[in-house]
Amino acid sequence: MRVPCTALLVLLAGPAAAGSVAYIDQVGEGNQASHVQTGANSADTRQTGTQLWAEQLQSGSNSATITQSGQRQRASITQLGSNAGSIAQAGTGNDATLMQDGAANRATVMQSGSGNRSSVRQSGSGNLSSTVQRGDGNDSKHRQDGVRNEVTTVQEGNSSLSVTQTGNNNSIDSTIRNGGQGFRILQNGSGMDIRVIQTPGR
Repeated sequence: MRVPCTALLVLLAGPAAAGSVAYIDQVGEGNQASHVQTGANSADTRQTGTQLWAEQLQSGSNSATITQSGQRQRASITQLGSNAGSIAQAGTGNDATLMQDGAANRATVMQSGSGNRSSVRQSGSGNLSSTVQRGDGNDSKHRQDGVRNEVTTVQEGNSSLSVTQTGNNNSIDSTIRNGGQGFRILQNGSGMDIRVIQTPGR
């Protein structure tokens, strides 16, 4: 039995606002997409597969893109201010949540495989978050508060990472390959840099 796809689109603009733009394209069965926007935002959701779920909530002048393929994927983007966010997922049972509040923050999440989880929260201005997860069972959490902080994560299989940065001009670059590893990083201050590369022992 075919299960229909559903889409909800709500655009709210004040008298002086330029208005928002939204695009939803779904192919498959049991997919759901929702856009709610206030201001002059841009939202794009494209889904191909079964039981895919996407939600975008934006207020201000933000831009967001969600692209999903496969089965049982979930993606959510919430943005307040003037930010840019993107989520791309392929595979089965992946989950990504992106929340940004402020100005000129940018975040991207790319996941392929199954059972991967990603969470990004940024507040302030000029912060950058990039997450790439491949394989199965990865878990990544990025939280940044401040100005011009940057975190980049690449994980490949059953790895976990939690990053919290507070302050200005901090940077973390991490690569975890071939699974079974994890760590937590906290930085509070300004101008600090960390680079981590982990590979399995031989």
